[in-house]
Amino acid sequence: MAPHAPARGQAYVVSDADRVRSRLMRNSLKALLDQVAGSRQVLVHVAALESLIAKRGVRGLDSLPSKALERICTQLSSLPMPAEDPPLVDLLGRLLDLMDSHELPQPFVSTFVSDSRLMVSEASHSEFEAAERGEAPRRRDA
Repeated sequence: MAPHAPARGQAYVVSDADRVRSRLMRNSLKALLDQVAGSRQVLVHVAALESLIAKRGVRGLDSLPSKALERICTQLSSLPMPAEDPPLVDLLGRLLDLMDSHELPQPFVSTFVSDSRLMVSEASHSEFEAAERGEAPRRRDA
């Protein structure tokens, strides 16, 4: 049975520390986005992160799917990060920890299924160009 959401009017129980941490993170992220004109329109995932933190606090980060985390981190890296901003450092650390905890799909999955052996050897530049043109490879004797 799936856990139920609190009824309308009820709030999730959040510790004071999480509430303060969430407010500090949101304020730092807001200040960062305010520095770059039009950033919320271009960096929509970061803007959504700002909104998520405002609505659900740091606990809301746990609901982010892997793809969204990846996009958020990519978009955040394009912003001019201040050298010393503990709430942003905390936020980035949490996002990276979440990315590590999610199992991301492997980009290269072998679908090669054969009983024969695959032979790999180096080719010269001219042999590569010939193969690119669709010409039959020349056999080299070892």
